[in-house]
Amino acid sequence: MGATKATAGQTLAFPRAWLWVLILLLLPLAALVYVLLVMARLRRASRQARQAAAVSEHGTPLLTYDHAGRPGDPLTIEILASAGQVGAAFAAAGWYRADEIDLLTSLRIIVDSLLKRKYSTAPVSNLYLYGRKEDLAFERPGSNVRQRDHIRLWSTGQQGEDHRPIWLGGATEDIKIELAKSNHLPTHGISPDLDAERNLIVTELTLTGYVIEETTRPGLGKETHGLNGSGDPYFTDGQVTVLVLANVRTPPLATQVRGPLVARLARSLAGLLRARLPQAGLERAEHEHKRLNFASLAHDDA
Repeated sequence: MGATKATAGQTLAFPRAWLWVLILLLLPLAALVYVLLVMARLRRASRQARQAAAVSEHGTPLLTYDHAGRPGDPLTIEILASAGQVGAAFAAAGWYRADEIDLLTSLRIIVDSLLKRKYSTAPVSNLYLYGRKEDLAFERPGSNVRQRDHIRLWSTGQQGEDHRPIWLGGATEDIKIELAKSNHLPTHGISPDLDAERNLIVTELTLTGYVIEETTRPGLGKETHGLNGSGDPYFTDGQVTVLVLANVRTPPLATQVRGPLVARLARSLAGLLRARLPQAGLERAEHEHKRLNFASLAHDDA
């Protein structure tokens, strides 16, 4: 009788053991399936971005896309320059390279946002073009991490007549922290006037003496009102400003100006390099200085 009970207990224990083995095998498999589904969703989002770029009327993309494939910011700036020249120009203008997104920078921006502290090189959320996130991102910090001017730039894979890369960028001004209307996660809210941000960047780069040529071409091609991936409204005249930067040698770390200390060093070097900038860039800078002074005087008189 006792032997029979022991045998029954062993029989019940045997399926339980296999059940735990099955669970332990299925958990990693479920995690793998989840990762593969997320990767597939990101690939679909990237494919949507590539398709959008391919059907542009002017042969270039019009909009960026977020990780879910939703339309992001319009592209409003095009730059012909090497990566080092782009970095040197923004450094001379007092802009910093944005940090990459990782656990530490994500925690820091959350804490600094809550405490309204400065974080001069805070990361920007990733947007996508050509199936990849931005290649470069620069920012001009405001009074705290909630406010800043910033631009994301992508190499188009194309070159100008002088064989330098062509970059496309989307620029926005962050004015607050909010919950995104699309997914209710914390994000920066933007100022709706994208043209003002584009014009600010053009002015600041021109003042450095690096800009030797400025033209415009159609982007969206008409006045456009829309929503970005976070659900924030924006408007733009639909034009892209095209800048050609001076083709000069730049310091090796020109694209890595991250923070005030390195920025001061970069600006010191910029002062030495300014003498090597072409006359066209220096004349544009002088003209821009005069225009701003005149506008300031006119504003004071009013």
